[in-house]
Amino acid sequence: PYPYVYPPPPVIVQEPPVYVQQVPPPAPSPSLPPPPEIYWYYCASARAYYPSVPQCPEAWIKVPPRPLQ
Repeated sequence: PYPYVYPPPPVIVQEPPVYVQQVPPPAPSPSLPPPPEIYWYYCASARAYYPSVPQCPEAWIKVPPRPLQ
């Protein structure tokens, strides 16, 4: 009669938890302001555009430029 010996408790080895650090999304870039509006200036009495006509006796007429064709 030997004294009863208990076996050692089982050793459970757990892997350390894996943490995935997520990169925050990049901050939105500030939107660019719209490009300034560009106009041609037409003098009706001279029937010409600035700078071909440096002065106009009446108010200049702002004309949106036409694209080159």
